[in-house]
Amino acid sequence: MSENNFKFLYQNVDKLKGIGPKKASYLKNLGINSVLDAFYIIPTKVIDRTQDINFKTLEKGQVITTILKVKKHRPPFNSRLPYVIECTKGNLIINLIYFSVRGNFLRTKYPDNKEFIVSGKISFYKSNISIAHPDYIEELENEDKLRSFENIYPLTRGISIKDIKRILNYGKDYIDDYPEWLSVELIEKSKFYSFYNSIIKLHFPETKEDIEYKEIFRKRLAADELISNYFAIRYLKEKTKKKEDNLNLHYFSQGEIVSQLPFKLTNMQINTISKINELNNSHYRETILLQGDVGSGKTIVSLLTAIPFINQGYQVAYMAPTEILASQIYENLQSLIKLDEIKSVLLTGSSKNKDEIYKKISDKDFNFIIGTHAIFQENLSFNQLKYVIIDEQHRFGVKQRLTLGEKGINTNILLMSATPIPRSLALAQYGEIEQVILNERPAFQKPIITKVSSAEKIKDLINYLKKSLSDKNQIYWICPLVEESESQIYKDVESRHKSLKKVFGPEVGLLHGKMKSNDKEKTISDFKSGFLKILVATTVIEVGIDNKNANTIIIENAEKFGLSQLHQLRGRVGRGSEQGYCFALYGSNITETSEKRLKVFKNTLDGFELAEKDLEIRGTGDILGYRQSGESLFKFVEVTRDQELIKECFEYVKKIMKSKSFEDKEFQKKIYLLLLFFKQQEAIKLLFS
Repeated sequence: MSENNFKFLYQNVDKLKGIGPKKASYLKNLGINSVLDAFYIIPTKVIDRTQDINFKTLEKGQVITTILKVKKHRPPFNSRLPYVIECTKGNLIINLIYFSVRGNFLRTKYPDNKEFIVSGKISFYKSNISIAHPDYIEELENEDKLRSFENIYPLTRGISIKDIKRILNYGKDYIDDYPEWLSVELIEKSKFYSFYNSIIKLHFPETKEDIEYKEIFRKRLAADELISNYFAIRYLKEKTKKKEDNLNLHYFSQGEIVSQLPFKLTNMQINTISKINELNNSHYRETILLQGDVGSGKTIVSLLTAIPFINQGYQVAYMAPTEILASQIYENLQSLIKLDEIKSVLLTGSSKNKDEIYKKISDKDFNFIIGTHAIFQENLSFNQLKYVIIDEQHRFGVKQRLTLGEKGINTNILLMSATPIPRSLALAQYGEIEQVILNERPAFQKPIITKVSSAEKIKDLINYLKKSLSDKNQIYWICPLVEESESQIYKDVESRHKSLKKVFGPEVGLLHGKMKSNDKEKTISDFKSGFLKILVATTVIEVGIDNKNANTIIIENAEKFGLSQLHQLRGRVGRGSEQGYCFALYGSNITETSEKRLKVFKNTLDGFELAEKDLEIRGTGDILGYRQSGESLFKFVEVTRDQELIKECFEYVKKIMKSKSFEDKEFQKKIYLLLLFFKQQEAIKLLFS
């Protein structure tokens, strides 16, 4: 039965013959932990090994598969020359060329006068037709197996195509022709094949037609992936619908605190707070995505929306991406939100007396908990936690939302994006999430002036900085690496810190992720107080560090960063009333794509516009930072190409929810298999709870 077969598909690859623990550790770099994971990887190209040698069409680089007879072995006179196996095909001589391979091994494996079936790329060596390091040399009985279409997959150190094939061949026997879960309309409109045909023909093409239809197979699987994702999101919302009345939140003290702030909120901020208030008081456990451009004031908005929960006697948790940012949020809460009822605590990985803090949280002695991922540790119990603010939306998906639900944390959640997410990508990732847009910067902030130039101009830039450095103009200097690396052509903070210290003296500080928490805090404090005038840092500063006197940022090797990350870094300056400047320096090995990206960056200050362009240039994973964390947002979906499909699948799931089809036992059996294939275990638990 299909369901039982999943235990084999979920099996860890280290248990497979020919893989083992060592190769399994390398396969993790490709995102392959289980057998099923290998089926999520799309082949990069297909090699046609059905073609025999044909003199009319013969050209260098062409892949041929042909029967050859070994004539003689010609070992080299010295080690720098290749080992040649001279073979014949009729009257034709074809040489097999090997570099750095032991002759004894080759002579034993391929003896004289024996015929083999050989497959590889044609080249020419000393005017003779040659195949250098053939891909395959097989016994003649394997000819039919070798004359086929071979998928090529992305690889990593220690892993070959044969390893990927071994996993796929094992898993193939456990994938069944499942009952159809897509609507007839969707299948006919897109000319889709069945799920089974699509996944099998994608990974095991047998004909030229299979290769031509590769994109249709991918698109069919993308539809399945989207529907599994949307169904999980919508079903979660349905199951966690509030059974009781709404929370009856009140907003009196929220208004009072707004009037006491040391700055005036923009109209957009006020409207955004009202929208979030309304959603928080609805009959659903809402997940809200607050989309805000850099510098638009998302943090103060999020803190203000928490006040009604505190007033009503509930707990609030704020999860920040880094300890640096968590500390800053904690300071902002204490300095800006004057409310006696708030009893706040900072909880991070380096916090001391954790057990004491945990007890006070469970006793409700603390009602506003600010921290990193540490705030959702298993041994921490909340007491009426009703609102969670998450300042790192791309790492918080359906799975994490359901995990909170399992802990009894059935809360309203406010997700905040560091930089805007393109509309299509937000829909693809979150489905029918409630989105609130905040795209207005405070009126006193001036547009940042951006300059892009070659790193060769660095001396001119340092001369300019000598003149412009002052108490009201502190400087960030960003490098992509922490320390020097022989394999990297990019600049590191440690050597740049040393070189700038020679020019500017002790006023130059250093900040990167490998430093101890106490050292980081001291450096940031010294920079904010003005003791340090220049802060040389990695992108550890990209999210949320706020210093109103920092008005210049230099980004070295700007070609290494994506548009959203560049925009986020640029957003660290010009946060007060002074003019902000951003200097993006590129190295000598800049690519055409990077040049295009830097041109767009220079000419575009609108984060929403930049996000759309970044999606066009770089694709899904990079936008949300997934590639850096070794994760992948989607397996088969390509957001830029599948925009129409994203909408269609979204509408299809809406119909399922509206018609209550999910209550039908037959439908549940079908969707269960889809959810199993895309590992939506949390949704499965809800479906059958």
